[in-house]
Amino acid sequence: MENNKENRNYLQTRKVIGLKDYQIEMIEKQAADLGSESSELKADCITEKSQELPGVFLDDFGDARISLLPDSGCFRAQERMRRYLHRMDADRLLYHFRSASGLSVKEAEPLDGWDASESLLRGHTTGHFLSALALCFRICRDEELKAKAGYMVRSLKECQDSFWAGHRAAEGFLSGYSEEQFDLLEKYTPYPQIWAPYYTLHKLFAGLLDCYEYLQDEIALSISVRLADWVYRRLSRLSRSQRMKMWGLYIAGEFGGMNEVMAKLYRITGKEDYLSCARMFDNDKLFAPLLLGKDALGGLHANQHIPQVIGALEIFLVSGEKRYLIIARRFWEYVTTGHIYAPGGMGEREMFRDRGVIGGFLTANTQETCASYNMLKLTRTLWRLDPDARYMDYYERTMLNHILASQDQEETGESTYFLPLAPGSRKEYEWENSCCHGTGMESQFKYGETIYFHDGKGKVYVNLYLPSVLDDSRNHINIIQKADENEPGRIRIFVKGNIDILALRKPGWCEGGYRILVNGESHEGRANDRGYINLELSFSEGTELEIEFPFRLRYLKTPDMPRLAAIQAGPYILAAPGEQREFLKQPADEGQLNQIFEKDPEIFAYAWEEIRFLPLYRIREGAYHVYFDIG
Repeated sequence: MENNKENRNYLQTRKVIGLKDYQIEMIEKQAADLGSESSELKADCITEKSQELPGVFLDDFGDARISLLPDSGCFRAQERMRRYLHRMDADRLLYHFRSASGLSVKEAEPLDGWDASESLLRGHTTGHFLSALALCFRICRDEELKAKAGYMVRSLKECQDSFWAGHRAAEGFLSGYSEEQFDLLEKYTPYPQIWAPYYTLHKLFAGLLDCYEYLQDEIALSISVRLADWVYRRLSRLSRSQRMKMWGLYIAGEFGGMNEVMAKLYRITGKEDYLSCARMFDNDKLFAPLLLGKDALGGLHANQHIPQVIGALEIFLVSGEKRYLIIARRFWEYVTTGHIYAPGGMGEREMFRDRGVIGGFLTANTQETCASYNMLKLTRTLWRLDPDARYMDYYERTMLNHILASQDQEETGESTYFLPLAPGSRKEYEWENSCCHGTGMESQFKYGETIYFHDGKGKVYVNLYLPSVLDDSRNHINIIQKADENEPGRIRIFVKGNIDILALRKPGWCEGGYRILVNGESHEGRANDRGYINLELSFSEGTELEIEFPFRLRYLKTPDMPRLAAIQAGPYILAAPGEQREFLKQPADEGQLNQIFEKDPEIFAYAWEEIRFLPLYRIREGAYHVYFDIG
């Protein structure tokens, strides 16, 4: 897409903008509170100010068609959710917006749960639904769902016009309720008297901008611009200290990714007010320790803060301010090295716990699904700036073992809120239009978006090994990838087109020598220090690759309680059905696993004694175990 090209050129030439004086003073104060030496901080700030920005932002093929092939868990999940989107009544999703703006609700009934008439978060599902429609069209080209999105966008414009014409709100405002919650937030009103009005607003913004980006809906952009002007006018009249106090309010001050959408609007329109507004959502409590190189995440609400970091990274992309990149990179490092469970999720009762404390929090309330959705967004963008396979190792693990495992495999459209890890846990699929239901709709249309990328100079990356097709007529590139979900690590790829280098990710779970056949003949290929195997071949006439990445069963031990471990088999985390409330025992010696576990000859599963092991995503109902006692 043209915007991506502009970003690449921008990133290649832009000099770093350093920290402002007040920010350095604030961080020095944080440093004192954290026991750090401010002199070290000053040196760090000077070093960061003098650095050049990354010179790469990899392209995701923009408007090219990337589609999943049938007979995979990801494809089945996608199609289940597509049918759910067709069943949903658009007028129900518009109910609160029409009611609040004085328009007829067209005999529709309101939604329930978090979107019920008495809920202070009503309207958030509408934003998620718009995003899901746009994302679905991007990969499925479903014209009926595109038309549904268009109908909803036009209806929302009518609501926005009616708010202003009827003197119900200031120009540009749009929501499923009045401006009152925003007024009360500025008076520091706590939850549950108000419930995160800027969080709900972000969902609406995100849905509209997805409709603009993937459906080319100009009305969606015009609504967003008017609404963004309303936000800017509102926040610019407040002092920085007032905003910091607002954002510090538990739940009430949660704002989702408002900084992200404002930065995106700046990228689209070039209007400086939107970049200024994006910075108004800076959260010192989160950002300051990260700039200091401190993991202070323990005790923070995971999904409240991950979107803020995504927004920081978006500000970096449009402004070149290096501090925002530092924030994003350090946050990702701290989370993935000290706060994640084996399936890739994080948080217990929605909160980050102390660094490295995993085994002590294996409960029924682990891994809020929204948090993993947002970590994948962050990971994807960081990889585009720095194509290192470790980002994709995390991405693959979380996508296959949390996101894919979170959807109800019946036709309900429901998702898990938590993905529990206590012994004998069960998945609970919730119906109440929660945050995880919203992101759960979107996630099912994202499986294909990170498989293929290119650098604009003839190099194409293959990140994920999913049955899929890339058809890029603009660049004359066609890739067909086939893989059997019952034989992970065995892949066949047909490649044709203007490609100089095909970069294959060597998975982190691959052990021993991998094998590559090019048109039936063995080919030497070594992974570079970024974890990619670069194949410099002629692909113009069509080339067939056969790839085998071997793996062994291995333990993923909890750092705080090494006697507790999950079992990884290739890209999958294995789960064992079982009602017991105590940890099932496994051999202490990891090497024994590959000797005593018997592989099922028909599906990807294992057995040992009375215990059966299969990928976590394949368990829909019934109790299961993910962590085992190997002590």
